[in-house]
Amino acid sequence: MCEDHGLRIDVEAIRRRLEMERAELLAKAGLPAVSNPLTPDERDSDEADAAVTTDLRERAMWLAQDSRQKLELIQQALRRLDDGTYGRCLVCGGPINPERLEALPYATQCIHCQQQADRRGRRVRGRERMDG
Repeated sequence: MCEDHGLRIDVEAIRRRLEMERAELLAKAGLPAVSNPLTPDERDSDEADAAVTTDLRERAMWLAQDSRQKLELIQQALRRLDDGTYGRCLVCGGPINPERLEALPYATQCIHCQQQADRRGRRVRGRERMDG
């Protein structure tokens, strides 16, 4: 158990959960890549079939990227567990609420800092849309 300002975190339970999620992601990564070149059948298909194939391929690539990002977040969380900084916000240094860590064990920011980052992101994306 780790105590920080009266907040309790079961670091060993968190570690086991992160290691399980990491193992699941790595197991899924062992599946054949979907971004292989088109097979002869796919090259000969009509435009609608080609569009569906392209859409499926793009979704698979997006999911693969999402999995890589999640795996990296898990690896970073495990390193923070090892060096004793787990449960601290990387922005303000304050404690991350244990309920937040239970829901998202690789969270890097307290809810306040995450909300500020989300607001900044929306403002930036909003300006890009208006400028673009």
